[in-house]
Formats: sequence, structure tokens, C-alpha cells
Amino acid sequence: MSLTCLIIDDEPFARKLLLDFCGRLPDVQVEGDFSNGLDAMQYLSQHPVDFIFLDIKMPGITGIEMINSLRNPPKVIFTTAFAEYAIDGFELDAIDYLLKPFDFSRFLKAINKVRSTLPQEPADKEKGASSGFIFVKDGRELTKLQLSDVLYIKGQKDYVMFVMRDRRVMSLMNLRDLEQELAGKAFVRIHQSYIINAHHIISISNDKVKVGSEFLPVSQSYKLSFRSFIEQFQ
Repeated sequence: MSLTCLIIDDEPFARKLLLDFCGRLPDVQVEGDFSNGLDAMQYLSQHPVDFIFLDIKMPGITGIEMINSLRNPPKVIFTTAFAEYAIDGFELDAIDYLLKPFDFSRFLKAINKVRSTLPQEPADKEKGASSGFIFVKDGRELTKLQLSDVLYIKGQKDYVMFVMRDRRVMSLMNLRDLEQELAGKAFVRIHQSYIINAHHIISISNDKVKVGSEFLPVSQSYKLSFRSFIEQFQ
């Protein structure tokens, strides 16, 4: 299930950081970022979202005032450099309170809290990757792939290559779109060019992971999210 959100903060660096963090998660879609609460309120009146990242101390209208003025406010993750506002934030039933500066690991905990508040999709949903298989275009044919057979997926410009023990299938598609389709499954991105199937992990080192008989790189930008993914199995 995809999550939609807004980022509302008067600091450009803070907005850029949150945009970067959200961009690492395939199921989080940023619908917009705003430097003030008034513009965000106008957007929300026509475009509801699942949750918002909201700074508290902003010119014009504070984050607290903004939430209090909304008839049906979305779920809120407050972000601020001032710890004294934490009590106010939790009194407004905020999902979480991120004290600046925060790292990706702390950010991910907040996102997981949002996920835990949403209704789960029915377990018997029979659609695409939810059924344990996908159809991909291989030349002029549609090829059915069992996800459990896929060791890893490698992005190559406008194509992706599905690597299995006995064959490889090349398909014209975007790796990021595929990452979104596989969200919630045993697949995790470890590199700009690689998504791996956790069921086939043999071993993990600091900057490499062995999948089947191959060693694949874990890039710095995906290291924390990969570590958080693995921690759920420990």
C-alpha cells in the first residue's frame, strides 16, 4: 500500500533532506513540499494525503496553529529543532516527533509508525505481485515469473534483468516502478542498480551481500534502509 504525504517546512535544507529520505522508500509518494502552512492548507483542501511532515516554528502560521485549524487533519509527523514543542505535538495526537537533526534510521521508525496505523490489505488479494508472480514483457511475449525463483533484479538503463538460477529474462521497464510493485514483499533495494530477494541471501558483509553464488554491492545511500529491512528478521 502506497503512502502519500506533504512536506511543510520553511527551511529549504530540511525539505531537501526529507525529499531525499522519502525517495529511498518505494511506497512513500511525496505529493508536494511547501515552505509555509497557508499554501499547504490550500493544497490539502483539494488534495487529501495520508500524512504530513510538519515543522512547528514557521513564519505566518505555526504548525500547531495549522493543525488546529484543519477540520479533518491528516496524520502528522512533527519535525522541529525545538524539543520544548514535543509535548504540544503529542497532545495533538501526532504519529511521531522528529527532533532535528535526525538520521534516516530515526526517519524510518516514524514512517513505520504511520504504516502501523493504516488498514492492511486483504491477504487473499489476487493481483500481480500479491499472488507471488508477475508477468513481464520479454521481446514480443509476456513471460510469467515466479517471484520466489528470482535471485535478484539488475537495472540496465531502460531495462531490467531478472536473474534466476537457470535463466535470465530481460524486460523493458523502470527499476523504480518495479520496486514499488514489489513493496511489502521479500525484495529490497541495495544499490541504484540492484534489487535482491531476501530469501536467497547467503551472507552479508559491510558493503556486499552474497545472493546465490554471486556477490552484489551495497551502496552507501541504501545501506541504512537495507540494515533496517534485515533487522525485522533478527
